[in-house]
Amino acid sequence: MRSKLPAHIDPKHPVLMQEYAVFTPPVHAMAQTIGDWIDQRQPGGYIHGPSRFGKSRGVKWHLKNVLEDRFGKRIPLHIWSRPPDSHLNEKEFWVSLGLAAGFRYASTRATRGDRRRLLTEFLIASAVSCGSNFVTLLIDEAQAMTFREWNWLLGLQNAMDWEGYRLSVFSIASHQMDYTYELLGKSDHAHVAARFLVSHWPFPGIRSADEVEFVLKGYDEASEWPPHSGTSYLAHFIPDAYARGARLAPSADVLWRVLESLLPANYQGDAEFPMQHIAWAVEDILVNAARGDPWEAATSQANWIDALAQTQFTDHMRLISASVHRKRPAKSP
Repeated sequence: MRSKLPAHIDPKHPVLMQEYAVFTPPVHAMAQTIGDWIDQRQPGGYIHGPSRFGKSRGVKWHLKNVLEDRFGKRIPLHIWSRPPDSHLNEKEFWVSLGLAAGFRYASTRATRGDRRRLLTEFLIASAVSCGSNFVTLLIDEAQAMTFREWNWLLGLQNAMDWEGYRLSVFSIASHQMDYTYELLGKSDHAHVAARFLVSHWPFPGIRSADEVEFVLKGYDEASEWPPHSGTSYLAHFIPDAYARGARLAPSADVLWRVLESLLPANYQGDAEFPMQHIAWAVEDILVNAARGDPWEAATSQANWIDALAQTQFTDHMRLISASVHRKRPAKSP
């Protein structure tokens, strides 16, 4: 909820609801990686990176469209956002997975075997409807997956393979997924790691002023509200200033310098910044400009510093530095 806004601002605007994602270079790279894995018919793979880098929002808002543009047709891609911190029994697992794929079980009395069989048939039907024998399941928040759930997926993959259909299971997870691979590899579940977790790709943050400019152009031009209006997000918030040429993209160099300046002391690692904090800062700039802040003042270095400071950006980067560079488990000889 925002305090009082000017009359021209739609309170249901995606920016105010935080129900949107501008397209970013990392999301494009993620889609290219998954597209390559699909071309190669990889049985599995995982994409990992620190929290708030934009992985989940990229999956939710852009991934399927980008992949369908690449392949030139509908693709049987099913996305499951695994409930965090939950311990699913097998029946709950198949129900949750089925609901995410768009399947509704007809009988609440169905056994766990019935539920797996019905889901298998549903996934096969989704492949047939797309003229393929290949289905992709993408699991978001996969770092919470248990050994039992990985084994259940292995059984699902084997069942589909028996019927002549291929199921790839791709995962989106925090960098903790590296530990899962190690643990599976050292336990009785090495076959699961070999099937689902050998291929992997690190999801990057925003890595340059050029990438910041690309992101800001998303608000300037490559966005739209209301739908089919031709009005970009920035144009909606400051229509008069927008008509006079106000744009966010020229702030890219300033914003990049501010991001670097707010890194914590002794930060370890490359300068890669979380998209969510950038988005929060932009949202603050848009709202303040809509309330009457002059555009030059709204996009000044001091204002970008203030907007980012409110997001606890420095504290988050300190946590990333500590967690990413923590000593990882030694690999088996």
